[in-house]
Amino acid sequence: MKLSGLLVFSLATILFSSTFVSQSFADVISPREQMKLDFTNEQIICAEGLVKITKDSTGKVSCVKPSTAEKLAEHGWAKQLSEQKMEEIKTKKLVKGESAGSITKIAALKQVSAGATGAKTTSVSGYSYIFDACGTTKLVRAPEIYVTSDSETKSVKLASPLKPNTCYTSSVNIKAADPNSITATLLNKGGITEKISTLETQIADLKSKISAAKEKVSTSNDKTADSETMNSIVSMKKQLKGLQDELRRYLMVLYVPPTTKVSKIDLAKTITGQPLEGMSTNLISLTESVAPTGSSNPDLKRYNVVFEACAGSQSIRLPIITVTSDTESVDVKLINRIIPESCQVGLTRINAVDSDSIMPTITGNSGVSLQIKSLETQISEMEVVLADKRSNLGDLISKKLDATTEPVALKLTQEISDLRNDILENRVKLNALLLKTS
Repeated sequence: MKLSGLLVFSLATILFSSTFVSQSFADVISPREQMKLDFTNEQIICAEGLVKITKDSTGKVSCVKPSTAEKLAEHGWAKQLSEQKMEEIKTKKLVKGESAGSITKIAALKQVSAGATGAKTTSVSGYSYIFDACGTTKLVRAPEIYVTSDSETKSVKLASPLKPNTCYTSSVNIKAADPNSITATLLNKGGITEKISTLETQIADLKSKISAAKEKVSTSNDKTADSETMNSIVSMKKQLKGLQDELRRYLMVLYVPPTTKVSKIDLAKTITGQPLEGMSTNLISLTESVAPTGSSNPDLKRYNVVFEACAGSQSIRLPIITVTSDTESVDVKLINRIIPESCQVGLTRINAVDSDSIMPTITGNSGVSLQIKSLETQISEMEVVLADKRSNLGDLISKKLDATTEPVALKLTQEISDLRNDILENRVKLNALLLKTS
């Protein structure tokens, strides 16, 4: 379809103006930033309340308001909307959603830069806007607030989840001529958090089913039943990987700070490996399975292999066990972390002429394990420090500030801001690493 200049301008205006409504929503970064994380069009995640559409001529993905999606499709800018997409649009039009919490102002402290004494002051100054963030009935994993003043507008993502019916004190730095003009609103409606919680529940249920199925294989003597169970396990593990990858993508786009470009985050490019110290693996059982197909060797048989992998004094993340025989080798990625001094059962199928040749061995993967552990430790330690600083700020503000305590409060607000971004970026790095190695 050839569009007139006026129509093209109108559609461009609709699409451009729809980006401004993103301040009404929260949680995830833009499609353009997600593409920098190597997400495909199918993997792009839209902020709550927005709809994903694809430009018909270029295949480019955008996230727009439901009404905008309909107009763009109607005029041929976007690909024809499927019945499923139309139903999604209809649902999002009906369900507007309410904020999952509130922001209550406590104080706005004027920032004084070093060496400013005696200098001529300008009408616009920096302020530390201190507030209480309070949840309603929904959990918000990465609360995002929209802060405005008479001089500046910004979005800030908090590093700590906002639990239902709880509050905590935090702050944001913003410029203003009149501190009374500063206001803040919590953008989250809870939809992204609910999606993540659903994925976590589905993953936990699948892991439980896989563990139960492994138990059946290790105790069964029925070849046919074993074969059916193994097929079921293979299918469930494939489904599990898909859900885990989707969860990690959600968490990656959730935690990127609004003012940080993905390209500025130091994501792992390569994974180094070395022997896993203190880890061992043992063969638990070996049972003959259904005969392999397509082989010209009459002595070749197929076996169900059940083994255990055990950690030493250190936990192991994403361990890989290689099962070898006299004819082939199979890499098995275990689905759970192995905590110190414990074991995890794994299973696979492998072809062999001599069953005595089948042996599980440890594949060097400590590079991944150490990187993941390091990031998890950093995040945990920073979260403790952040909670202490927020608590200290709340205690100071609850009393009357004076010339001695106000500079301390201002210093805390800056430290909170710096810690917040570091925590969020480390969470992005962690989930990117988990996705890369899944």
